Amino acid sequence: MVPEANAKISVLDRGFLYGDGVYEAVRVYEGKIFRVEQHWKRLDHSLKGIGLRIPWSHQDLTRACVATLKANRLKEAMIRVTISRGAGELGYDPGTCRHPTFTVIALPIRTDLQERWRQGVKVSIVKIRRNSTRSLSPAIKHTNALNGILAKIESLKVRAFEGVFLNLDGYVAEGTISNIFIVKNGTVKTPALDCGILDGVTRHAVLEVARGSGRKILETYLKIQDVLKADEIFLTSTTMEVMPVVKVDRTVIGGGRPGPVTRSLHIAFRSLLFKELKLHG
Repeated sequence: MVPEANAKISVLDRGFLYGDGVYEAVRVYEGKIFRVEQHWKRLDHSLKGIGLRIPWSHQDLTRACVATLKANRLKEAMIRVTISRGAGELGYDPGTCRHPTFTVIALPIRTDLQERWRQGVKVSIVKIRRNSTRSLSPAIKHTNALNGILAKIESLKVRAFEGVFLNLDGYVAEGTISNIFIVKNGTVKTPALDCGILDGVTRHAVLEVARGSGRKILETYLKIQDVLKADEIFLTSTTMEVMPVVKVDRTVIGGGRPGPVTRSLHIAFRSLLFKELKLHG
């Protein structure tokens, strides 16, 4: 456990040189991690996807997160676990790497979430396309994030909170760090996994509470026009939970205010996590 200023890795680390690694970000509420086992199972999927074996168990990962949380004296936090293939010889051959690099970072939650939940945010449909599942699958939560970074740069140019990708076939995929949902005539719709998206832990929880409330749910293929004509739109992620979208580029959604379905699903999601974590707030 070291201060940030003293935390160092080798200049030959493949995570630094090539983005050769994977990561998970988990959310901590009152010192408890939400759905930690689902995150580690997704990490296992990512590790398998890049052919990397690690010596640490799920329990080891959780213990490291809790220790880092305590060292930073945080109760509400985001923790990022990053695992790279480690240091090796220059070149793409991973066979020279003997030991993976494992880091844990605990950070406070961003302070503007409450305001953005109340007001909603703007997103932009970016021109750069999501990586194809046939090249670098978005289902792997890898550290090679240049695809998302370029999309983020594009969205920031129009002052959007988040950029939304289309896949190579022209269907809506996901945000740079989020999954996207729309609501139309009471039906909740979200891109199917085979659109080439990350299977979000929060996405899964929101689908769970939506089905539990009796709402009609479709994991489907969405076009740009479906998004622009939606009654409501929201994003989901570990850090932002359920984020209302009130504008897509120049198109105002839902009169420019967060919609009732979005609000009710966020309330249901919060109830779910409070129940699972046995919180009292």
